[in-house]
Amino acid sequence: MTSSEFREMILKKTPKYSVSVEYLFEKLANKQKKGEFSQFGPLYELYVYAFFLGLKIDSRIELASGSNAKKFVEIAGWKSSSPLIDFLLLTVFSRSDEIGFDWNDLEDMDEKELAEVVRKIITFIEEYAYGGLDYLKSKFDNGELDNSQYLFVDLLGDLVVSDEENNLMTNDRSFN
Repeated sequence: MTSSEFREMILKKTPKYSVSVEYLFEKLANKQKKGEFSQFGPLYELYVYAFFLGLKIDSRIELASGSNAKKFVEIAGWKSSSPLIDFLLLTVFSRSDEIGFDWNDLEDMDEKELAEVVRKIITFIEEYAYGGLDYLKSKFDNGELDNSQYLFVDLLGDLVVSDEENNLMTNDRSFN
């Protein structure tokens, strides 16, 4: 299997999200109408942003199966020529150990084994996206999101500062 064939297997998948965060797409994503909050862009961009937010805060939440999980949009429908999708896939591929596959083994896997790796990749994306969406939900529900055009940049900026502060505090404690 070539890398482009592997990529296509992933792009054909439709990740899910929890219905408990569904209203965030209405409030924060651009669905061709104005919402109450600054619009993020297409729905998939909010999903990808939530994935990276979940990674940043190390929040990986398992989705409940059944009626609590709703299908999103097939990844190929996320404007697959977007560099954002390539960045998402590169990030996912860089975490192959965490997902549970070895790049060297992919070439020799049969279809069933490859399907299992793709399933693990989609689960990885879903769980970190849910972690990020849950974080956004908490901020939104507590009125902690500033309605500005820089809403999402500010959120990430706050996390970067928090990480730097945490590192400084950790380093300071090591000298005591």
